[in-house]
Amino acid sequence: MSNLYVLPNVNAHEFNSILLEYATDGILLTDATGHVIALNKSYSTLFDVLPEEVLGRNIEKLAEEGAWSPSLFQRVAQKQETLSVVQTTRHGKRILSTGTPVFDDNQTLRYVLFNDRDMSLQSMLESPTSEPIEVAVHAQSKEEHGIAETEQYTLNGIVIKSAAMKKQLHLALRVAKFPIPVLLTGESGVGKSMIARFIHDQSPRREGTFVAINCGAIPEQLMESELFGHTKGAFTGASTRGKKGRIEAAHGGTLFLDEISEMPYLLQVKLLQFLETKQIYPVGSTVAVPVDCTVIAATNQHIPSMIRNKTFREDLYYRLNGVPIELPSLRERKEEIPSLAHFFLEQYSARFGISATLTDAACKAMQGLEFKGNVRELSHLIQRLIIVAEQGCIDTDHVREWAEISVRYEISDTDAYSGTLSEQVSQFERDLIRKTVQRCGNQEKAAKELGMHQSTLSRKMHSTSS
Repeated sequence: MSNLYVLPNVNAHEFNSILLEYATDGILLTDATGHVIALNKSYSTLFDVLPEEVLGRNIEKLAEEGAWSPSLFQRVAQKQETLSVVQTTRHGKRILSTGTPVFDDNQTLRYVLFNDRDMSLQSMLESPTSEPIEVAVHAQSKEEHGIAETEQYTLNGIVIKSAAMKKQLHLALRVAKFPIPVLLTGESGVGKSMIARFIHDQSPRREGTFVAINCGAIPEQLMESELFGHTKGAFTGASTRGKKGRIEAAHGGTLFLDEISEMPYLLQVKLLQFLETKQIYPVGSTVAVPVDCTVIAATNQHIPSMIRNKTFREDLYYRLNGVPIELPSLRERKEEIPSLAHFFLEQYSARFGISATLTDAACKAMQGLEFKGNVRELSHLIQRLIIVAEQGCIDTDHVREWAEISVRYEISDTDAYSGTLSEQVSQFERDLIRKTVQRCGNQEKAAKELGMHQSTLSRKMHSTSS
């Protein structure tokens, strides 16, 4: 039975042609593997892509190349049900995309149909009572008998329910409009990198490059040339053609300095100079290079304590701390664990080619866990559970067994150390300090718990981390 309803004297083929030609919604059709086989003119206009750039291409590859974000095909194909997400095009346009699976007579996936609508058209029809959430964060509310239901917010397909996280997302959206430094703080694994990228995607510089640097992952002797670049032959081993630094690569876009607390103290002076003058001097050069970019820094350390211990410059801290955004730990927003768990379940199931499900009881069991590693720890737990759940159904027993194993290994007293007695004692001391700081959230509390001066703890952390 057809789902197309027309008068008997109306040509159905003509109706379909008119629908595709003049519909304001974008329509795109892929096969079961994600290759685009058809699209209408409105789709081309909405996403600012030429038909020849899209037809025959894999839709996941187009998303990877930045045509839009996030991708929806993989989730629809894996769950085999209709799903919606707010996408951002390469030019910052907000698109509400709905993917619908189409099956053949044997209930095998044959096509995925995408219907896409410009969110700015929808916003003109709405008159929210509070400031609207933009782009990837959007509000959905229903009016029933004159009473508005609780607003629901999503970030890249993840439902945000906690008031603490909603507040920080509101702040991130406001900050994104202005080219001022932002300092993201919070425990390891809370999602600082994701929020940094989100701020960039919502900013006027969204078409520029997003350059992310992990200050703790670059050897100290190489960090200056990595950040600021160098001229040819500036030092032994330098490129004969010179090298553009990561800061210069962010010109016109956003520079994200992750783990800023790990930046060497002497190099902090040069970074401060860049923030104040918007100019850099490559290693071996006396010629200033102008760089205009938004700077976002992130850390899981307590910077004021580092300032007191002379391991972080006070003037740099105030320069970076234009607008501070502190992300709450997962323990403070446990209501979001089920949504996050299902999000990771979909991602890893599609990646591994495993059909897995998560029971409500399993989600409730997860909400009782500590998750000291926050969202990152939850992600790893879901990945582990998908693999060990032989029948594909993750239940309470799986959660308890594998979460306990994770914690047991984390706090084990039988960690393998090697070397002389003095070296093994130093290794044990390093691990104990690291775990205590992670558990307490900052060095000040950790030092008090360990019964040592904070400056001593900080010195030992830095001396044992090299």
